[in-house]
Amino acid sequence: MRILILGGTGEASALVRGLAGSGHAVTLSLAGRTAAPKPEAVPTRIGGFGGPEGLARYLTENGVDRLVDATHPFAARISRNAAEAAAMAGVPLLAIRRPPWERQAADAWREVGSVPEAVAALGEAPLRAFLTVGRQELAAFAAAPQ
Repeated sequence: MRILILGGTGEASALVRGLAGSGHAVTLSLAGRTAAPKPEAVPTRIGGFGGPEGLARYLTENGVDRLVDATHPFAARISRNAAEAAAMAGVPLLAIRRPPWERQAADAWREVGSVPEAVAALGEAPLRAFLTVGRQELAAFAAAPQ
Protein backbone atom coordinates (compact mmCIF):
# COMPACT_ATOMS: atom_id res chain seq x y z
CA MET A 1 0.00 0.00 0.00
CA ARG A 2 1.24 3.51 -0.86
CA ILE A 3 0.61 6.00 1.93
CA LEU A 4 1.21 9.76 1.81
CA ILE A 5 1.40 11.44 5.20
CA LEU A 6 1.01 15.21 5.31
CA GLY A 7 3.07 15.97 8.38
CA GLY A 8 5.04 18.44 10.39
CA THR A 9 3.71 17.42 13.80
CA GLY A 10 4.71 15.01 16.55
CA GLU A 11 1.71 12.89 15.63
CA ALA A 12 2.98 12.59 12.06
CA SER A 13 6.46 11.63 13.25
CA ALA A 14 5.02 8.95 15.57
CA LEU A 15 2.95 7.56 12.69
CA VAL A 16 6.00 7.50 10.42
CA ARG A 17 8.00 5.63 13.08
CA GLY A 18 5.17 3.12 13.45
CA LEU A 19 4.87 2.54 9.70
CA ALA A 20 8.58 2.52 8.83
CA GLY A 21 9.61 -1.00 7.92
CA SER A 22 5.97 -2.17 7.77
CA GLY A 23 6.17 -3.12 4.12
CA HIS A 24 4.05 -0.17 3.05
CA ALA A 25 5.50 2.49 0.75
CA VAL A 26 5.24 5.52 3.03
CA THR A 27 6.14 9.06 2.00
CA LEU A 28 6.12 12.00 4.38
CA SER A 29 5.30 15.44 2.98
CA LEU A 30 6.39 18.61 4.78
CA ALA A 31 5.35 22.14 3.87
CA GLY A 32 8.91 23.45 3.96
CA ARG A 33 8.41 26.00 6.75
CA THR A 34 11.14 24.52 8.96
CA ALA A 35 14.73 25.35 7.97
CA ALA A 36 16.18 22.00 9.08
CA PRO A 37 13.46 19.36 9.53
CA LYS A 38 14.30 16.31 11.59
CA PRO A 39 15.24 13.39 9.33
CA GLU A 40 12.58 10.69 9.24
CA ALA A 41 12.82 6.97 8.48
CA VAL A 42 10.82 7.25 5.22
CA PRO A 43 11.27 9.23 2.01
CA THR A 44 10.34 12.87 2.59
CA ARG A 45 9.18 15.46 0.08
CA ILE A 46 9.22 19.15 0.91
CA GLY A 47 7.04 21.88 -0.54
CA GLY A 48 3.48 22.52 -1.61
CA PHE A 49 1.43 20.71 -4.22
CA GLY A 50 -0.27 23.64 -5.93
CA GLY A 51 -3.67 23.49 -4.27
CA PRO A 52 -6.15 20.64 -4.20
CA GLU A 53 -5.80 19.99 -7.94
CA GLY A 54 -2.03 19.61 -7.62
CA LEU A 55 -2.36 17.29 -4.64
CA ALA A 56 -4.99 15.20 -6.45
CA ARG A 57 -2.64 14.95 -9.43
CA TYR A 58 0.22 13.87 -7.11
CA LEU A 59 -2.00 11.20 -5.52
CA THR A 60 -3.02 9.83 -8.91
CA GLU A 61 0.39 10.01 -10.59
CA ASN A 62 2.11 8.33 -7.65
CA GLY A 63 -0.51 5.64 -7.11
CA VAL A 64 -1.21 6.72 -3.53
CA ASP A 65 -3.71 4.38 -1.86
CA ARG A 66 -4.22 6.29 1.41
CA LEU A 67 -3.77 9.94 2.41
CA VAL A 68 -3.17 10.90 6.03
CA ASP A 69 -3.56 14.52 7.16
CA ALA A 70 -1.43 14.80 10.30
CA THR A 71 -0.71 18.51 9.89
CA HIS A 72 -0.65 21.24 12.52
CA PRO A 73 -4.04 22.40 13.84
CA PHE A 74 -3.36 25.86 12.39
CA ALA A 75 -2.71 24.46 8.90
CA ALA A 76 -6.34 24.84 7.82
CA ARG A 77 -5.57 25.38 4.13
CA ILE A 78 -3.71 22.10 3.61
CA SER A 79 -6.40 20.23 5.53
CA ARG A 80 -9.07 21.69 3.21
CA ASN A 81 -6.91 20.92 0.19
CA ALA A 82 -6.34 17.35 1.41
CA ALA A 83 -10.08 16.73 1.77
CA GLU A 84 -10.80 18.12 -1.70
CA ALA A 85 -7.87 16.30 -3.32
CA ALA A 86 -8.76 12.96 -1.72
CA ALA A 87 -12.31 13.30 -3.02
CA MET A 88 -11.10 14.24 -6.52
CA ALA A 89 -8.64 11.35 -6.68
CA GLY A 90 -10.89 8.81 -4.96
CA VAL A 91 -8.30 8.19 -2.24
CA PRO A 92 -9.41 7.49 1.34
CA LEU A 93 -8.37 10.24 3.78
CA LEU A 94 -7.60 9.85 7.47
CA ALA A 95 -7.41 13.17 9.32
CA ILE A 96 -5.60 13.00 12.65
CA ARG A 97 -6.81 15.73 15.00
CA ARG A 98 -5.53 16.67 18.44
CA PRO A 99 -8.14 16.88 21.14
CA PRO A 100 -8.89 20.51 22.04
CA TRP A 101 -7.67 22.09 25.23
CA GLU A 102 -10.28 21.91 27.95
CA ARG A 103 -10.92 24.61 30.52
CA GLN A 104 -9.76 23.89 34.04
CA ALA A 105 -11.22 25.45 37.19
CA ALA A 106 -8.40 27.99 37.72
CA ASP A 107 -8.07 29.01 34.05
CA ALA A 108 -8.69 32.58 32.91
CA TRP A 109 -9.28 32.15 29.19
CA ARG A 110 -10.05 35.02 26.85
CA GLU A 111 -11.31 33.76 23.53
CA VAL A 112 -11.04 36.10 20.56
CA GLY A 113 -11.81 35.88 16.86
CA SER A 114 -8.46 36.87 15.35
CA VAL A 115 -4.79 37.47 16.08
CA PRO A 116 -5.19 41.29 16.10
CA GLU A 117 -8.04 40.89 18.60
CA ALA A 118 -5.79 38.71 20.76
CA VAL A 119 -3.05 41.36 20.78
CA ALA A 120 -5.58 44.04 21.75
CA ALA A 121 -7.10 41.82 24.45
CA LEU A 122 -3.75 41.67 26.24
CA GLY A 123 -4.08 45.34 27.15
CA GLU A 124 -1.27 47.60 28.33
CA ALA A 125 -0.39 46.14 31.74
CA PRO A 126 2.37 43.52 31.64
CA LEU A 127 1.04 40.03 32.28
CA ARG A 128 1.83 36.44 31.44
CA ALA A 129 -0.10 35.00 28.52
CA PHE A 130 -0.20 31.50 27.09
CA LEU A 131 -0.74 31.70 23.34
CA THR A 132 -1.91 28.80 21.23
CA VAL A 133 -1.15 30.34 17.87
CA GLY A 134 1.19 28.97 15.26
CA ARG A 135 4.69 30.42 15.20
CA GLN A 136 3.91 32.34 12.03
CA GLU A 137 1.51 34.51 14.04
CA LEU A 138 3.96 35.40 16.83
CA ALA A 139 5.32 38.56 15.19
CA ALA A 140 1.98 40.30 15.75
CA PHE A 141 2.55 40.05 19.51
CA ALA A 142 5.86 41.96 19.38
CA ALA A 143 3.91 45.20 19.95
CA ALA A 144 2.45 43.94 23.25
CA PRO A 145 4.31 45.03 26.42
CA GLN A 146 4.41 41.46 27.72
